[in-house]
Amino acid sequence: MKQAVLGLPMHHAGRCAFLLLSAALGGCSDEAATPAGPPEIFENPPELAPNAAGVHELRLAPSEVKIGGKRYCLRTYNGSIPGPTIRVPAGADRKVRVNLHNDFKRSDYRLVAGAANTSAVTCHDFNLTNLHAHGTHVQPNYATPAAGDPCEGSGCGPDARYHADDVLHEVPPGEMAQYRWDLDEDGPHHEGFNWYHPHIHGSTAIQVTNGAAGALVIEGDLDEVPGIAKAKERIMVLGGVPINVESTRPLADGEACSEDTLSANDFEGAENDTKPTLVSGKLLPHIKTSPNQVERLRIVHAGTPNELGMKLHPSDDPTCESFDVLHPIEITQIARDGITLPQFYVSDTMWVSPGYRIEALVKMPAEKTTLCLVGRRPSDLLGSLVAIFDVDAENGAPTETNMPEASAVAALAPPTTFMGKVDGQMVQASCESVDKIHQKIALLVPTPGEKPDPEKPAELGSCDPGDHMHGIDPDAPTCFCPAPNISCRRFDDRRAWGYRSDRVMEVGTTEKWEIRAFDGHPFHIHINPYLVCANDSNKEPNFPHWRDTFWVQAEDGPRQILTNFRKFTGQFVLHCHKLNHEDMGMMELVEICPEGDTNCLCQGTDANGNCISQGGCKAEDLQCQFAKAATEAYPLPPAPNPALCGP
Repeated sequence: MKQAVLGLPMHHAGRCAFLLLSAALGGCSDEAATPAGPPEIFENPPELAPNAAGVHELRLAPSEVKIGGKRYCLRTYNGSIPGPTIRVPAGADRKVRVNLHNDFKRSDYRLVAGAANTSAVTCHDFNLTNLHAHGTHVQPNYATPAAGDPCEGSGCGPDARYHADDVLHEVPPGEMAQYRWDLDEDGPHHEGFNWYHPHIHGSTAIQVTNGAAGALVIEGDLDEVPGIAKAKERIMVLGGVPINVESTRPLADGEACSEDTLSANDFEGAENDTKPTLVSGKLLPHIKTSPNQVERLRIVHAGTPNELGMKLHPSDDPTCESFDVLHPIEITQIARDGITLPQFYVSDTMWVSPGYRIEALVKMPAEKTTLCLVGRRPSDLLGSLVAIFDVDAENGAPTETNMPEASAVAALAPPTTFMGKVDGQMVQASCESVDKIHQKIALLVPTPGEKPDPEKPAELGSCDPGDHMHGIDPDAPTCFCPAPNISCRRFDDRRAWGYRSDRVMEVGTTEKWEIRAFDGHPFHIHINPYLVCANDSNKEPNFPHWRDTFWVQAEDGPRQILTNFRKFTGQFVLHCHKLNHEDMGMMELVEICPEGDTNCLCQGTDANGNCISQGGCKAEDLQCQFAKAATEAYPLPPAPNPALCGP
């Protein structure tokens, strides 16, 4: 039976009807989602070739880009959105050199705060930057010294070392940093689809939503599997430039792009969840393909804050004005987060949350047709058009018409059972064999009766950092979870208290963690991927598989993961990958310590000489003590504690 949407049959609802209802629900507007002029043709982003010295040169600068027929001035890498793809060929002992140049000339301090008036108002330099190799298993701080390859000149770390995946480093305007990612230091790095982007706390969301992000492709055996090797590769970097937000201003006729004319320079744009989805910098691009062609879709959600449920629908016309909602095309996922899956995950929906990568295979229909890639999100439940596949023999002969064998792909997936040190003992670790929950993490613990912050400014504009020192608030209530938070704590608050780290473990250890969330959040951890245990998700593969970013929501209850902190010591972070949430404090500083290093593991000892963990609480930090109790009890309220919270 046909269902009606705005008087139209549901299974042949047009794009305009979808957009009209979406607008009523707070979704994309027709104007924001419709490009001017002829349709844009999809192209993979250009690839960044290393220079004569083997170095990839990245420059962050204001650049003019055209979106939907309008000119915008945005923060970009090398003048385009997305940034160029860095492709690493298969091999051994691969060392990827990247020089990051911050070509901005001055700082630009802007306010950061939550749209719901529940977060503290902070002030951050939107022109301060750095670089994160998202999805790589490499040294977290500085690259290991290599004979004959010292870091020389400006932008080096201490002792002539390169920066590695060092998200704690800061690159001010006018300066640069030299990075080296030693991919195979801990054995052959897993092949897969990853990405790079800035990771400065407080400024990450604005820079990434401007388009400062690019694909990082690490090649390996998977790329040689029959059915994959000759498939048509599509590098699809999903961006969210806030072109439909009032504070985003296109360039006027004749106006030049500069630091003074940036189009998207307000945190409101990063917060907005109705931004149209750009596909590798283009609005509603057409993807030219052939009948029976096997398409290899390599998708990264490089935007924030909304998640997308993406489907391919057969169209009734060449422009997807009307499409068949009830019969989406089947999609075969072969990898998630740059890691090969141990079995095919076949579904008609690709669920992507900020930070996600999906590698999927789709065999095009045998006849000339049009397919509509549609994305649905909480503020746009019926969906908006993202891209159009034009299937036509005139586009050339297919390069591959056969799908790969499932067994050939599964043979390249990392095992879900491995030798790990659990509670001091080497065991064959798996989701089933490790029963103990070692740590609990809650993504946003709510405080009952929490009220909006009445002092939040009406507009988020420029600010004086001297007025926002991110210090300890002596008037803050003890029994209160600041929003947003991880485990009832904010990143800035922990830094103000002088904690070295928020969570510490010994290198080589394996633990089972329980992750919960209030509403929904993508949980991401740097450096070491984790094993997601079997679950009952209707959005994700529900068998054990390796990830670095995973959606957790209240309705699903707790999720269990198995960590494995291999090889590398140092500091990195875990956080919600809705980058506006991370900028507002939804992040923790993680440290992997050398075995038995009490200076690293302990902030001191108690009266009995026992280690007080760096992740624990100082005696005078009562809010931290409440946070521990609140996290342990969540989703229930913590037991009454008159000593902390009064009667």
